[in-house]
Amino acid sequence: MRYYILVGTVAAVMAAWSGGWFYKAGQLRDEIQLRASQSSPAREWAYRDMAITGFPFRLQVDLSSPHIALRGQARELLWESDQIKAVGHPWQPHHILFDVTGRHRFKARLSGHWRELTLDSSEAMASLETDAENRPERLSLDVRKILLRYNGAPALQGERLQLHSRSAPDIPDGLDLALSGETLEVAAGALPSDVVDLPRTAKLVDLQARVTGLPKGGLTLGGLPQWRDGGGTLEVKTFHLQWGDMDISATGSLALDAEMRPIGALTARIKGHDELLDIAMANGMMDEDNLATARAVLGLLAAAGGGVLSVPVRLQDGQLFLGPAVVAKLARITDN
Repeated sequence: MRYYILVGTVAAVMAAWSGGWFYKAGQLRDEIQLRASQSSPAREWAYRDMAITGFPFRLQVDLSSPHIALRGQARELLWESDQIKAVGHPWQPHHILFDVTGRHRFKARLSGHWRELTLDSSEAMASLETDAENRPERLSLDVRKILLRYNGAPALQGERLQLHSRSAPDIPDGLDLALSGETLEVAAGALPSDVVDLPRTAKLVDLQARVTGLPKGGLTLGGLPQWRDGGGTLEVKTFHLQWGDMDISATGSLALDAEMRPIGALTARIKGHDELLDIAMANGMMDEDNLATARAVLGLLAAAGGGVLSVPVRLQDGQLFLGPAVVAKLARITDN
């Protein structure tokens, strides 16, 4: 008798679980189809085919040829890919994993000009966590064997690139960011023609920062002045760059001044600062008199530090200071 009760209980649980899975799968299919049907000239979302699999322990959505278009009067942004996969589990409704391996094409029309980026990877995985109201709370992206093309020409390749972002736990308008890259190499000819003598390979890039003062809805195209006027800052908690023969570490805070130029203060440790000065000179950021002064002063400071230059860094009035020496002019930052 107990055997039949046990079998009946297991069968009932399996039937209930199966029914729940197919109900959730149907809801998910209906929601995706509804969002696609609500496309408009200003906001378009489409795909060619959809498959929902993963029974019994997960829900997996496969979309072929997904396409998103955002259109405005002065700007237009397009994205498309061959395929994306999303996986969720019934016991973790607010955590979704994505497989975005393959090719992604981005096109943007800014100030009347079209620009195109194509990203290929051997493996690309993403993770999205949302809060109880399905608002994004944490995002992670891990891409390996990267090849980036700009307007069809190779621009960048690298071994690995990781990006993490989350809502700052103690600041309502803040966002914590982490970016790391390994062996990132800029393609020959990808740099602007007026930029010369730059090392093309960064062995390591590691950035951990917090952005504050973000407008509601996030920072959008054309939103940098609004972010600046709202007191927005970039708090650099960790920055480490191994670039050419240089090894640079820094912490500090940055913002934008009234002329949309970087402003702020950092503390830096630089090994190989002579190469940094040569780059600034070659690219017209400083003249020969400033170069000679900076090389003499910073050379003495580096010698006192055993070959490592430890100095305060200031960005002020459109100039970059390493300690007392002016080493570069700072250009305006725009989002056009």
